[in-house]
Amino acid sequence: MITDLLKDQNTLLEKINKTIPNSVYIFDLNEVNMVWFNDRVKDLYGYTLAELRALGPEYYARSMHPDDIPVLNAAIEKSRTLKEGEVISIEYRFKDHNGQYHWINDRITPFSRDDDGNVATILGIATDVDDRKSYEETLKKTIEKMNMSLSAANMGTWEWDIERNRLQWDTKMYEMHDVPVLPGLNPLDEVWKRAIREDMENVNRRIQEAVDNRQDFYVTYRVTHSNQQIHHIKCYGKFMSNTGAPRMYGVAWDSTEEIQTEREMAEARAKLISSTKMAALGEMSGGIAHEINNPLTVIQARAFQLQQMVDAGKMDPAKIKQAAESISRTADKIARIIKSLRSFAREGTYDPFEVVPLKQIIEETLEFCRTRFYNHGVEIEVGEIDPELEVECRLIQLEQVLLNLLNNSFDAISDLQDKWIRIKVTEQVDSIEIRVIDSGNGIPEAIAEQIMLPFFTTKEVGKGTGLGLSISAGIVKSHKGELILDRQAPNTTFVIRLPRWQEEEALSY
Repeated sequence: MITDLLKDQNTLLEKINKTIPNSVYIFDLNEVNMVWFNDRVKDLYGYTLAELRALGPEYYARSMHPDDIPVLNAAIEKSRTLKEGEVISIEYRFKDHNGQYHWINDRITPFSRDDDGNVATILGIATDVDDRKSYEETLKKTIEKMNMSLSAANMGTWEWDIERNRLQWDTKMYEMHDVPVLPGLNPLDEVWKRAIREDMENVNRRIQEAVDNRQDFYVTYRVTHSNQQIHHIKCYGKFMSNTGAPRMYGVAWDSTEEIQTEREMAEARAKLISSTKMAALGEMSGGIAHEINNPLTVIQARAFQLQQMVDAGKMDPAKIKQAAESISRTADKIARIIKSLRSFAREGTYDPFEVVPLKQIIEETLEFCRTRFYNHGVEIEVGEIDPELEVECRLIQLEQVLLNLLNNSFDAISDLQDKWIRIKVTEQVDSIEIRVIDSGNGIPEAIAEQIMLPFFTTKEVGKGTGLGLSISAGIVKSHKGELILDRQAPNTTFVIRLPRWQEEEALSY
């Protein structure tokens, strides 16, 4: 039965004609007109065969997009010389009955020949590719926008075939690496020639980890240009394996100016910190002088006592020992004050982190202001602190933060009747919390939102730069902590939260 059906070619062709989703047609090359087409043409484009044949010689001009007519004419001429079984493929825009253009993918092959063996009619199978063309157009616009964005951001793009170890760059990549665009140059080899070797070793390690774990990566490295200038390159790569062979695609950009700007900002910030510290030292100078004058008075008194014993010829060994010990203790106190003063005046931004007892940090800071506070009737109370409690920090910077908070409290409560400042320390498993509390009634909500902003101050003109809290917050942040105002506390309370240990910085490569 199946064999009989196959022998009935008319039935077979009719069934194919009814079910095929494409437009099938026969076109006369000599008359340049349509001979026949299947029902799909009318379904898709609204024409009857009679309507298209009625166009006559104007068939192309009235049914095709003007820009595509040269392509069609060239295809017609080429189809005249096609061999049996040979196929050509073209794409053009065809106008439907309502005047709308549709993209067509057309595959053409000879259908019949004249007595001289030349192709007389062609068979075409046309597929509507509007959706594909729309996607391609959208993709094209997306790529154009992406390229504009990359160009505006001075970014280059790259692609790496992992299995073949082939790296492809766009022109921006060549430019930022100072590599000439020449045939036969391998970008990988050129990077190795120009990059800092230790950087590339780290880059290779990070990329290998990304390949092994099938994940993205982010690295930075330095390259030396022909003028001997060092350029910093940042690179991001995305692992892709859903397109067959595993590949990586990514972007890179020259961050030299960015890094230079960061350095300049760091230097400017360091100068601001230094000037703020000098202002704080100026404010404390009277108290520091008193801190030193008091022990000097003790030393003078003990020295006078020893001198009297010598003059009187009464050398009491016990009294001499007592006077000498008193002088030694007092001299040590002066030495501690001067040491703290010299350390505090020094810039500590680039000091290494060190493990320091928290009690030592607080006691050394109080050396600057204890007498000043006492002379103005401000009571200082420090809660119990475990002598073994340590924190990894930059000592000078942390002392500066504490001193700034203490000075702010002093200024805020100096006109109050009840004047006190308390320092409380609480310990968590991996962190500590230092609270500086004063007898003030807190900070108004309208101001609380702004107190951490640079140059904001509530002090009188000439008495504050508005940089203290901003810089302090930055220092605490650089210690991976936070400086906050506790708005729920009944009295003015600033809280320093710090991790006890600084985790090792991630490699920048």
